Amino acid sequence: MFKKGLTALFMLLSFSASAVPTDDIAHILSEQQAAWNRGDLDGYMQGYWNNEKMRFISGKKIRYGWAETLAAYKKNYPDKATLGQLKFTINDTKMLSNYAAIVVGHWQLTRAKDKPSGVFTLLVEKLNDRWVITHDHTSD
Repeated sequence: MFKKGLTALFMLLSFSASAVPTDDIAHILSEQQAAWNRGDLDGYMQGYWNNEKMRFISGKKIRYGWAETLAAYKKNYPDKATLGQLKFTINDTKMLSNYAAIVVGHWQLTRAKDKPSGVFTLLVEKLNDRWVITHDHTSD
């Protein structure tokens, strides 16, 4: 009986531990969405790994580094009108380990003159006890 109880407890703890990271990862995108929608690109970038090895792929460009990615965002989205309102939809989060996940989803901007949208694939990793996006492949 005691052994069965320990097995059940271990299974419960394992399930709880694996469910939490997906919530933490979804929270990153929620915080990014909120920062974008208030016009705070510096806040938006807090979801990314602040490192020169962070990768951002969009269109035909591959960017390396947090600072380069922030500079590109500020150049391409210079004001609130171009930022519009962002909405992320997560379609799937696949845990690769206790420290890494792949997130697949859709993004949409709503602006006065258009509604661009597309898809993204993110590699999210737990580094220094914090979940961050280390690789972002976004397309129209």
